[in-house]
Amino acid sequence: MASDEPEVTTVTSKGQITIPSSLREQFGLEQGTKLMVVPTEYGLVLKKVDLPSVEEFQQRVEQRAETVAASPEEVSQLVHEARSDDE
Repeated sequence: MASDEPEVTTVTSKGQITIPSSLREQFGLEQGTKLMVVPTEYGLVLKKVDLPSVEEFQQRVEQRAETVAASPEEVSQLVHEARSDDE
């Protein structure tokens, strides 16, 4: 359950913030966790992004390869487009 008490953090000269440890523990944020920063009319919202591991991704690709006919170039293009959408 999310705490109703706000936490205060400071933006560094490099644009970095420290998320308080209680919130990191509550939301399972570990070193290397990806967060999406979403601008809203009320301010910024941080959203945890769960990406598959390389092994999981490879397994998914292998499973799909059996049912979808795509050239390596088409796969590369799709990956490039997906990465561009995430940025």
